[in-house]
Amino acid sequence: MADDRIELFVGLIATIDAPGAADACRRLLSVDERIRADRFKFERHRRQYIFAHAMLRLALSQVAPNVAPTDWSFGAGRYGRPFVASPKTSTALHFSLSHADGCVACVVSGHEAVGVDVETVSRSVAPLSTADRFFAPEEVETLRRLPEPAAIERFFDYWTLKEAYLKAKGFGLNLPLDAFAMQVSREAIEIRFKPDIADDPSGWRFSLCSPSPSHRLAIADGSRAVGGLPITRNAWPLQEAAE
Repeated sequence: MADDRIELFVGLIATIDAPGAADACRRLLSVDERIRADRFKFERHRRQYIFAHAMLRLALSQVAPNVAPTDWSFGAGRYGRPFVASPKTSTALHFSLSHADGCVACVVSGHEAVGVDVETVSRSVAPLSTADRFFAPEEVETLRRLPEPAAIERFFDYWTLKEAYLKAKGFGLNLPLDAFAMQVSREAIEIRFKPDIADDPSGWRFSLCSPSPSHRLAIADGSRAVGGLPITRNAWPLQEAAE
């Protein structure tokens, strides 16, 4: 794969959960992944995990077609960030995986600093009370100025963008959400850091999209490429798993 783009894969559970699909995807998983899947109490959470981790394997093999989906193995970094442990490919592959109720998503890139987050948009959320606890003051102030429908939408913009950035950095939740602020407008999406955060805001590019009316998805790209890396959106290759 060329390292000058980001491959985005998205699947809505309602459209990919055909008869036999979960069983076909489960066969792609490692023994450890199957054990983790079986630990979920609720069937919908089990199937979501299976689809998400099968999609990651299928996505990696679509980018590196000489590797079978079952042949990938993964490790975890200092803060739990997963990475490709083997096999080695001609171009190092990095990924980020996310799933919410009803949706699974992953990105694959030749650059390490890439992250994706997808969330289920809930109209019952109380954006201000949650933002007061976790978000930066300027984000809270923006939410206060917006009417409720717009405030809820902007809340999920902030939430997914922040999570995508943390995943791209590999921090997990070890960096507080109020240590940086997102600024979202029609013209651009920018990030601002507290003075004690050693990161360059000009080196980050962000994207937002809605895979469905019920989901919000964000991608963070810290490749330092001018203008950011182009993003290619792919249909989830479920058919490959079922064959």
